Amino acid sequence: MSARNEGKRPSDKSFAARLAAVRARFATRVDVFVARWLERCATNIEAAQRLFEADQKLTREGGIGVNLASSPRWGESP
Repeated sequence: MSARNEGKRPSDKSFAARLAAVRARFATRVDVFVARWLERCATNIEAAQRLFEADQKLTREGGIGVNLASSPRWGESP
């Protein structure tokens, strides 16, 4: 009876090959997701840097923003 079961069961080589293919597909998907995530992070960082640079320009020109280095202390006249 065990001979019949062994004939229907996939061989160890085919199982190992299928397992290796599944692992490779999984690794590829993880790589794609990580690459997309890193791209979004880089985009967010670039946008934040542009906002920071724009804010620095406004502060230097006397526009919107607070320059803490030149603000008077409490009780001091400007």
